[in-house]
Amino acid sequence: MRQKDLGAAAGYTGAYVSMIENGLRLPPVEFVRAVDHALGAGGALEGTWWMLTHSAFIEGFDEYRALELTTVELCQWEVGLPPGIAQTRRFATALQAGYVERGSITQAQADARVQALMDRQAPLRGPNPPRLRLILDESCVRSVIGSPSVTAEQLGWLVELARRPNVTLQVLPFDRAGTRPFTQSVTLLTLPTRETVGYTETHHRGYVQRESATVAAWLTDYHRLQAEALAPDESIALIHTVRKGLVNMSATPQIDRASATWFKASYSNGQGQCVEISTDFVSSHATLLVRDSKDPDGPALSFSPSAWAAFAEAAGNGKFGDA
Repeated sequence: MRQKDLGAAAGYTGAYVSMIENGLRLPPVEFVRAVDHALGAGGALEGTWWMLTHSAFIEGFDEYRALELTTVELCQWEVGLPPGIAQTRRFATALQAGYVERGSITQAQADARVQALMDRQAPLRGPNPPRLRLILDESCVRSVIGSPSVTAEQLGWLVELARRPNVTLQVLPFDRAGTRPFTQSVTLLTLPTRETVGYTETHHRGYVQRESATVAAWLTDYHRLQAEALAPDESIALIHTVRKGLVNMSATPQIDRASATWFKASYSNGQGQCVEISTDFVSSHATLLVRDSKDPDGPALSFSPSAWAAFAEAAGNGKFGDA
């Protein structure tokens, strides 16, 4: 195919194709996808582009990525952290920042990983997204990365994702850990040819598994996990519970409580169970303090003004009974 013909088929000029063919310009992923589609390459060109441009990933992941591009169904078991295919940008950024801090990767590599992760999620937003079946160990929804707010956002995204018709999400609770057949993350990809391949990783390398007997055994174990894990609605309820705790959690700022002005609650049930609040730090730290009036030198709880206002309104409306 001549350069101008390929350009016309992919939506580019022949001159642009010539510059890329002669190494005068690096091809952006949009060009690679357009040419891949024009040639009917089934993701082969994008997979090659991925391998040449993403050196920040472990050895073996490039082969998996090329397969992931064409999968019609992705089944994944994950331990410790939500899978990359379902991570938010803020969560992924916070996670990679930890690797940078430890010196495992450079900041440039971290940025490349995050952007590549966002590119991987593009098919989920397309008109014909693959079926996505996720089973997460409870540790995936309990681990706090970056901050409670970052993790709460991540859990909110998991819930939103789970509501999509092409997605099934389940959580395996801690009290069923003895039923886990896998000790590490495992992914099973169903390709357009109906072939199923597996993928797993060690700390330093990824492995694509094509041997039919091994893949069949992985599928059997994955189906057992589906039976042992919480049902989708129960899984979402658990994630909601964990997320609620994170939303209400805030880091206590370094403030001088002794200098605070405290106001005693205007209502008591007659048993001396009163609280005192201080709003001195709302403007500077966006924090409202609450302490037990019987123990003024004891610990104080910190709330965001919005959280306290919501509580006060609910109490005023009798949501907590007559006490």
